[in-house]
Amino acid sequence: MNAPVRSTPLLVFSRVWRSYGEGDTQIHALSDVSFEIEQGAFVAVTGPSGSGKSTAMNILGSLDIPSRGAYCFMGNDAGRMDRVARAELRNRHIGFVFQGYNLLPRTKALENVELPLVYRGLSAHRRRALAGKALAQVGLEGREHHRPGALSGGQQQRVAIARALVSEPTLLVADEPTGNLDTERSHEIMALLTELNRQQGLTIVMVTHEADMAAFAGRQIGFRDGKIAFDTDHEAAR
Repeated sequence: MNAPVRSTPLLVFSRVWRSYGEGDTQIHALSDVSFEIEQGAFVAVTGPSGSGKSTAMNILGSLDIPSRGAYCFMGNDAGRMDRVARAELRNRHIGFVFQGYNLLPRTKALENVELPLVYRGLSAHRRRALAGKALAQVGLEGREHHRPGALSGGQQQRVAIARALVSEPTLLVADEPTGNLDTERSHEIMALLTELNRQQGLTIVMVTHEADMAAFAGRQIGFRDGKIAFDTDHEAAR
């Protein structure tokens, strides 16, 4: 019997180093890190402050490149791309969600969600239609014309998630997405991310220092001192 053909992972870290400084003052934020993430995975990246998790996230999101080693996204070496090509990769394939929401305070929810589409040159009519659909997807029908100050923290984070979803990304990168929320709102956001992963097959990589939030993910990769301390795949164990 022929062995099943293994699909190419969505993301591959291959012996990645990220160093800052030179000589005796050089610091290795990442040291010889290797792992793969499959399409449709939900992965929590954890670790204490200074462990390397944020550096790894920046490389995953093509905001930074390795000093040594290779980072491949959809089979392409993103570390060898120039800034223009990496910006295009982010715009086309990666949605970002941050702890601080990063919404424009004087801009309505609908307009905040439209922003990624402006760079694609879509018409205003098309942008608004897609932004409205994304807001409905995160349960914010009727809030399209509210400014961030008129929304709760949980609602603001939903707007931020809608903004990340509106361009239909291949990968959602979430950096401490519940860090500014209380426990109830945090669980609501995690339930939404879980639904997006399970129902739509969206690949999610989330940085968090909260163990109860990390538990929502199917896999946890823990960093310490710039290296992987553990890699636990709960889905594979089922």
